[in-house]
Amino acid sequence: MRLQDLSVRAKVLVTGLGALIIVLGTATLLSFRYWEREQFALTAEHALMTARAVRPSIEGALAHGQVGLVRERLDSLVMRPPAEGFRIVAFDGRVLLSNHADEEGRIRPGEALEDPRDIPPEGYVVRGRGESVAGVVVPLAGVGGAGGRASLELILGAKRIADMIRRGRLYGIALTVVLGLAYAIVLGAMLEREIVAPLGQLRAGLARARAGEQGARVGLERRDEFGRLGESVDALIAREQRAERLVQTRERTIAEQAGFAEVGALAAEVGHEIKRPLAGIKAAIELIVQEYAMSNGERELLRRVDSELVQVDRTLRDLLSLAKPVGLNVQPLKLHDVIDGALVRLSGSAGAERVHVERVYDPAVPVISGDAARLEQALVNLLVNAVEAMPNGGRLTVSTRAAGDEVLVDVADEGVGIPPENLARIPKPFFSTKPYGTGLGLALVARVVVSHGGRVGVESEVGRGTVFHLHLPVHAHAPQAHAPGDA
Repeated sequence: MRLQDLSVRAKVLVTGLGALIIVLGTATLLSFRYWEREQFALTAEHALMTARAVRPSIEGALAHGQVGLVRERLDSLVMRPPAEGFRIVAFDGRVLLSNHADEEGRIRPGEALEDPRDIPPEGYVVRGRGESVAGVVVPLAGVGGAGGRASLELILGAKRIADMIRRGRLYGIALTVVLGLAYAIVLGAMLEREIVAPLGQLRAGLARARAGEQGARVGLERRDEFGRLGESVDALIAREQRAERLVQTRERTIAEQAGFAEVGALAAEVGHEIKRPLAGIKAAIELIVQEYAMSNGERELLRRVDSELVQVDRTLRDLLSLAKPVGLNVQPLKLHDVIDGALVRLSGSAGAERVHVERVYDPAVPVISGDAARLEQALVNLLVNAVEAMPNGGRLTVSTRAAGDEVLVDVADEGVGIPPENLARIPKPFFSTKPYGTGLGLALVARVVVSHGGRVGVESEVGRGTVFHLHLPVHAHAPQAHAPGDA
């Protein structure tokens, strides 16, 4: 299998393993070199300090001819590491005193030392191979001939130094292993947080979206590539959900249009036959009131008959409006002005005087596109329905708010409420919970809102009231053709 065919997790693990190997090797090499240099430097510094410390006593003893005392002191010195031997070398290279008696009187073996007169007072280090130290040399005054200059050389034990370096290397390896493990843990935690967890969050968000959960989103609040990917996935999920809602809305619209077609066929046959007799009855009632003397009770009876005829006429108009296609005259409009117009028309309705109207407008609501007359008609029907739901009065609240590419209008009452089993049926024509309701008002509201590309929602609790939610899009829709005779 090629590396490019591996999963993202496998690629990340391979990359982390390679980085760990590189870090381990580099850290081990640096640790070896560091401790080697440090060990040689400490050994040389210690030997120089020892040589400088014994120099005055050796110079004094040799000046008084106490060679045995010098040998005894130097022998005791080389018995302690790191020194393992000593030499006192004259300016001409002859060994005056050594822990090896066979060297005395001979030229110092190996490379010659510097002239004692050129050696700095603090001494210097005799280097071995690489960074190693072979010994240290300090000058001696008043010893030997030619001005009394000689050198004290302390020979350092290589085995002792090698053991120290080996221990340093072992410590370096242990430190490198610990650092490598810590790096692996940190890298694993970082990969889990930065890659594995975001991928899991993406999968969970997509699973919720596929399950049909409304408002499902990934929610990756990050600024890296995964954050941008999460934003793109959220946008795709939102677009898909909007498309599903649009499909559902269109399916409902098609079903409603099929019902409206049946209503239209019935209304076309019955409407005109009923309106002519109604007009004649209303005219006869007006003539009776004008021409005949009647008691107050008789006049009240005729007034009630006239009121019922007005209700029948309004029902016929709603029926004919529901049967005809909705024609929209789409123009830019201020939604708050449309709501105010509907509230003005509501003030003349029966029972409106018992209701306290409260307006809660969001100033951030933008200008939308729509048919002001149609929307006002829908709002009037909705407001009248709310007033009729509060026969004893109450508070009627109309509120707006901006929500992305939609504007929401909420109409809330404190009426009797709607039972849960009836919530799905109230937008359907001819369904009403009122004793004398026609069941056409809310159907007209839903039809007008849907024709604007929006939707209607409802929440209700029996005894607490009802809230209707109108979702209207901000962007303009192509105007629909007016049906003949449509208002």
